[in-house]
Amino acid sequence: MAIWEYTLVVSEVGGTFRVDIGKVWQSKAVDGKSDWERVQRLGAEGWELVSAYPVARNGGGTGQVVWVFKRPKDAA
Repeated sequence: MAIWEYTLVVSEVGGTFRVDIGKVWQSKAVDGKSDWERVQRLGAEGWELVSAYPVARNGGGTGQVVWVFKRPKDAA
């Protein structure tokens, strides 16, 4: 039976009046990396994207997108 490990990337996409998905590519974290760069790095490290879903903020608009990844866990 396979054993999996999971990780998440949470992207802030809420704008003042609308969703701004461009923030995934444009916004940089403290380390200078965008969320898209994080997603690309995880793929290169063997992580597989298994789900992405929006998270509502107060008022019903989308405030975040959560990216869910998995990969086989080392047996060691």
